[in-house]
Amino acid sequence: MYNSIYPGYGNYYSGLNNRQITRKKDDEKNSHQSQSAQNTEQEERRVSQNTQLQQTSQNSTSVFQTQIQQNNIVFPNGEKSAIDYTKKHINITQVVKDFKNTANAIGAPDDIKAEVQSYLSLVESQSQKESPNQQIIQSNLKNASQILDAYITDTLKKPSTVVENWVDALFLQQIDYKAPNQAPKETLQTDFVAAEEIPSSSDISAEEQTAEKKNDFYIPGDKQLKNMFIRAKKYAAVDNKEKALHAFQQVADYAEETGDIQTAAIAYYEQGLIYDDFNRTEDALYNLDRASKQSDDNNIKARAHLSMGKIYDDYVNFEPAVDHYCAAVSFAGESDNLNLQTKALSDLTKIHAARYDKENTFMFMNMTDTIAEETRSGKIKGITFASNADCCEKLNEKARALKYYGKSARLYTQEGYYEGLAKDYSKAADIMVQYGNAAKAKKLLSKAYIAIQKCDNPELKQEIVDKITSL
Repeated sequence: MYNSIYPGYGNYYSGLNNRQITRKKDDEKNSHQSQSAQNTEQEERRVSQNTQLQQTSQNSTSVFQTQIQQNNIVFPNGEKSAIDYTKKHINITQVVKDFKNTANAIGAPDDIKAEVQSYLSLVESQSQKESPNQQIIQSNLKNASQILDAYITDTLKKPSTVVENWVDALFLQQIDYKAPNQAPKETLQTDFVAAEEIPSSSDISAEEQTAEKKNDFYIPGDKQLKNMFIRAKKYAAVDNKEKALHAFQQVADYAEETGDIQTAAIAYYEQGLIYDDFNRTEDALYNLDRASKQSDDNNIKARAHLSMGKIYDDYVNFEPAVDHYCAAVSFAGESDNLNLQTKALSDLTKIHAARYDKENTFMFMNMTDTIAEETRSGKIKGITFASNADCCEKLNEKARALKYYGKSARLYTQEGYYEGLAKDYSKAADIMVQYGNAAKAKKLLSKAYIAIQKCDNPELKQEIVDKITSL
């Protein structure tokens, strides 16, 4: 079994975090340039910057408005929007991240950025408090927006309130003003509705007890603890999250009382997943971190780190996300869990593709391919190759993307995974449209339509029909 590829946690990613996106300074001139040449270059820069600002302002009044409506903001420096506008809840860290990208997007000079950052620092400081002051945060964001609008106004020679309007629109959303802590807190109180009393083994049906065969980890040996654990899993399986959360807390408490640290760690992991579903980020990180540190099972450690990585990834917190993904790869490798290792490597590929970092995207992509090929699951390999195709398409590597979609489609066909097959054909058709090959695109969409008939996804079916109609 190939197991030499996984990294040692902490040593795997040397040098990559030092990457920075820099802009040239106006005073970076060769010493032999004349004063006249310097003035000419400065004037060209000024005209170019004004032109860029005018285009940004005139094209549907900047990068914010039209692209926000499409839920697909990509700033000029290649950064994706930190905010997912399809979701109801926004965290303050996402707002701050997009604000910084906004300053870059309009070409604000360093002195303007520094002034804006002084207000954003106050926002960040306030958001780290146990009970952030919403009024203080909003006031500082307004001040920062007014600085950027003043700069746009001065440059374009006409009034602008585009940034302030964007901030005002954000205030109408459901914002969580408490930033997630990278170092989880030490105490936790469960405030959900109490679950029913945990039943005895006689109350648990034979069907429910088959859950132990589906459990990814193991079932505790203690009879009472086993019954409690299965019931908690049952609540989670039927999506009764509140009762599942309370039941897993009871499992953790009883397990620690009886010295079963392993079962307690699993219960913390399960609670972490539920808290994440509830968007209670800090509680999710606390439980997942506790599970990773308390368990002696590398599979649990890997899953906990993978889940923490995804949380930080969702909040566009790059470095801790990468650290946790790398830890997941490492622990999964220690336990020879190729499926889990593939998932973690795939996430590392995607997070670098989102930053338009081709070098590291393809490095992790090649590693993902190697591990994926050794898994026994055709579906996992198909999902992995489809994800790689998406990353290639994002990086404008369209020919490479088509090859990956082809590999994925063949595997999906073998596995009978028709929804994935339909998606592959549909995305490949999009690329052929970009190549100007409408005939090939129609053939691919016809295959996508045949595949989607074999599964229940009316939205995807309608999307494919609309594409066929448009050609």
